[in-house]
Amino acid sequence: MTKARRPIELLAPAKNLECGMAAIDHGADAVYIGADSFGARVSAGNTTDSIAELCHYAHVFGAKVYVTAVSYTHLTLPTT
Repeated sequence: MTKARRPIELLAPAKNLECGMAAIDHGADAVYIGADSFGARVSAGNTTDSIAELCHYAHVFGAKVYVTAVSYTHLTLPTT
């Protein structure tokens, strides 16, 4: 059985709205961005409104937006 080949996607980081728009303007097929409350780039200050604006902008050009989320788990080992 042969697998269908998927096209290569150019994925670029978007530090903020402006960087995301610039990446799309320069040919990125997709960008990834994190929000201030659940992303690793808290200092970037990306609001959900700016992410929504980036999504609207990206979709005009047929690009995708991936929103990243960071989760932390705390592992407690049993003591003997």
